[in-house]
Amino acid sequence: MANGGMMGEDSGIPGAAPGGPSPSDSSAATNPLSIVPIDYRPLVGHLDLHGLAEQVLVTENQLADSHDPLERLVLLTTLAWYQRQRDTNAAMAMVDEAMDLLHHASCAQERELRRLTARLLLTKAECRLLLGDLAGAEAMLAGAQESFREIDDPLGAGDACMVEALLAFDQGQSRRRISAHRRGWEHYQHSGDRMRQRIARTWMARDALSEDAEAAAEQWLAELPVVPGLEHPGLDAVVAYCHGGLEFARGNFLTAQRHYQRGCDLALLAGRIRLAVMLAANAAGAFSNLNDYVAEFVWRERAHQLARGTGWPAALGQCLRGLGDTLRRLGQTGRARQLLTEALDCLTPLGRSRNYAICCQHLGDLDMEVGEPALALGWFESMGDIAAELEQADLQTEAATGRSRALSALGRREEAAAAMAEATALLAGCANRWREIELLMAQAELHRRFPDLPPPVPDLAPHHTTAIHLLSRALALAESIQGYTVPANLLSALAAAYEAAGDLGQALAFERRACQARGLLRSREVSDRLLAMQASFETERLKAEGEYHRHLAAAEAARAAALHEATQTLELLGRIGQQITAKLDADAVFHALHRHAGTLLAFDSFALYLMDDGGEHLELRYGLELGRPLPTIWRSLSDPVSVVARCARDRQELLIQRSAHETDAPSHIPGTRFMRTLLLAPLLAGSRLIGVMTVQSTQENAYGERERLIFRSLSAYGAIALSNAAAYARVDSTLSELRLTQNRLVQQEKHASLGQLVAGVAHEINTPLGVAFTLATHLEEEREQVADTFQAGALTRVSMNQFLEKLQEGLRIMTGNLQRAAELVRSFKQVSADRSSEATRTLDLAAYLADVVRSLDPMLRESRVKVAIDAQPGLMLTTMPGLLSQVVTNLVQNAVVHGFAGVEAPQILIAAGRAGMDRLAIAITDNGIGMSAEVQAKAFDPFFTTRRDSGGTGLGLHIVHNLVTGALGGDIDLASIPGHGTRFLIHLPINPPLSVGEMS
Repeated sequence: MANGGMMGEDSGIPGAAPGGPSPSDSSAATNPLSIVPIDYRPLVGHLDLHGLAEQVLVTENQLADSHDPLERLVLLTTLAWYQRQRDTNAAMAMVDEAMDLLHHASCAQERELRRLTARLLLTKAECRLLLGDLAGAEAMLAGAQESFREIDDPLGAGDACMVEALLAFDQGQSRRRISAHRRGWEHYQHSGDRMRQRIARTWMARDALSEDAEAAAEQWLAELPVVPGLEHPGLDAVVAYCHGGLEFARGNFLTAQRHYQRGCDLALLAGRIRLAVMLAANAAGAFSNLNDYVAEFVWRERAHQLARGTGWPAALGQCLRGLGDTLRRLGQTGRARQLLTEALDCLTPLGRSRNYAICCQHLGDLDMEVGEPALALGWFESMGDIAAELEQADLQTEAATGRSRALSALGRREEAAAAMAEATALLAGCANRWREIELLMAQAELHRRFPDLPPPVPDLAPHHTTAIHLLSRALALAESIQGYTVPANLLSALAAAYEAAGDLGQALAFERRACQARGLLRSREVSDRLLAMQASFETERLKAEGEYHRHLAAAEAARAAALHEATQTLELLGRIGQQITAKLDADAVFHALHRHAGTLLAFDSFALYLMDDGGEHLELRYGLELGRPLPTIWRSLSDPVSVVARCARDRQELLIQRSAHETDAPSHIPGTRFMRTLLLAPLLAGSRLIGVMTVQSTQENAYGERERLIFRSLSAYGAIALSNAAAYARVDSTLSELRLTQNRLVQQEKHASLGQLVAGVAHEINTPLGVAFTLATHLEEEREQVADTFQAGALTRVSMNQFLEKLQEGLRIMTGNLQRAAELVRSFKQVSADRSSEATRTLDLAAYLADVVRSLDPMLRESRVKVAIDAQPGLMLTTMPGLLSQVVTNLVQNAVVHGFAGVEAPQILIAAGRAGMDRLAIAITDNGIGMSAEVQAKAFDPFFTTRRDSGGTGLGLHIVHNLVTGALGGDIDLASIPGHGTRFLIHLPINPPLSVGEMS
């Protein structure tokens, strides 16, 4: 397992920031959990631009213990600033509380109180901006800027410019955004904050890329190394955004998405959630341009998950319009229009932004596909107007191309040709293969419609029409893009062009390729991803609708009550589905389906039929009538009179109403009551038929549309659960064997760890004992010489004094070595006893950590690794010490073995402190080589190791995770940056409710 990383740009204490002086001492600055008294001079003069996770943790801990009004005011201001994108509503509440404290605050430093006021206004401005209140944000921002200007605070003024740039972005004011970034950089130069200067400069580079990517690359690339120094994840996220934009503009989508993915992770580390959403959506867009729909779905889902919890219109609009365009390309035009319209509603109040323009483009593409070129033309013209305001050439190119396509479909030849010429001129000189492909395809369609237009080249190749020439160029470009899947519509267009030219062989070859490309869109993996994403969005939409209808309850009581009931039913079905599909035993699934169906439907009989292995018969595996079990029967799938067999054959839901004279029907089960209403549904897992479920009633017309909807949902859940249960049963024996093997390996790993500890301590004890023994032997020889001299009567005062001095020095050295050996034995006895016991006791955490580290001294000295402990004495913890020792030992050993290759001065810091009223936190941080994102994702998996060739088992961190989250009742987080080390953050309850012994 590779390891790594110390992320300590800042102590997180108000008054400390990257590039600025810290009021705390140097040791506290490297400890993310140390509690340092606040320096009120200045109060909030230097804050991180967004705040890292450890800074948020420290400030939260300080706020929980703070009772001084002025101290609380400073901490609330700091935490609100750091939380403004992590939890916008919570940040707004903290600002309000801080404003109340400000009204009663008294401080000799009036200027600092004004600085606090300005920071609170700026925080609230960004919160309102994120929540879509642009007018309120504008007013708050103006107040903050004026206050920073009056107190001559360049750092605050620079931060205000960065918020202004975000506001301008949402309003579609490109010039204002560019100006704000430049002014922010100038303010940061005066403040002396080098990190902020670099962040502002990087945003200036991103602005330049939007205007002319290649010119900007030539000007700025030297300042933006592809592998940054990782001085701050907030800076590196913007650098990744720049490189991703440049490669995207060049059509290098594989490279672009790597930058976007990396930037998204870094933005989350820095608390820049809005940027993380943008980067996730851009990564999805890069995969979209590669026609990799599965990967696109993954990143669409990630962007939506990030945006969904924020409530930010701009972020939600971006995610909705991205998904809408994906559904359009997959042929689901109705759902695509619904999502694109919702996206436009989200983005409309935010101004004419880039996102709004792209949404117009998607709607235009959709109208072209459904045969509405007049409507499409309106969308492309709106897009062109916005693109001109934004002065963004890429959007102008696509708007002109879209206009040409729409005008061509409307038969307006001259206007279509003029729009095409405009698009061609805009694209000239840009190394953008992807947009050139789209342009060539549009040109080919234009020439197909209007063959009399002049060809783009005077001499075409033999047997080539203008359309074939243009489409062949597009195909060559598509095949030159790494990872790009040639779209089916390009191949179909080539097939049609060759057919029109009379070359049927080429036409057939290209049509076959087009069919293969379309097959990718219909693959099982794509379908599953699409269904999962649609279900997620549909659930969110239903919840939102439920909330909306609940607000109407006062005005429309009857209607709202019905809607409320429907919403509750949907939510209940969702919970029931989770419960049913979580079961992995067929009998448990049967009972769960029967129980939940009984709470939602009225029936007298419930039955589940399952297909046999041969696929020819249905067995009544589970059935109840009025609480009595039904007899086991079999129905042939070819039975012409069995309604169960018909439901299975047709794979369709059946609702059957029977009259009284049908009581002797041949399908009736002997000994059971006659049922007047039968509702049956096939249990389908994908295309595989599992069986049939039915509910039946002795009443007429027992089931309406509502009951059918509920029954349909239960059937779908039942099919999934029974399929899972069957699969689980098939592999259960294999899993049991694997678990036994894993447990044996885990025990071996624990014993090996204890064996290493024993060997190290034994070697360590040998040294002081050897010194003491050698010294004792030497003193014995000296004593004998003095005794012989005394017996001979030749002992002088000088000789006696020399002997006594040697004796005193020897005893001093001997005592020190024996004490050292005794201390090692004590620590080892404590740690080894703890290792062999899972009893719970209360301990002083700082002292215990020192014992554990002391037992590791031999390994640490041999590896030249320095370990420091930062924990206050008296920090009491009730836990299982043996398990805690195992956790700390494994994490330290993991760092020593995997984390320090090539590191000149390897260091590990173990810090401990309170994390709230009832929890303690332990942070184990190193300055090693760090982990890649792929390694971090698998770090706690069993048997995963990067050192298998060196004997690694891959169980060390797996054991740590199991012990912390299991017996110790806590949680563990991993954060790492390649090249800058790793931090494991453990939270443990101070007083766990039950010990292992009590639970057993």
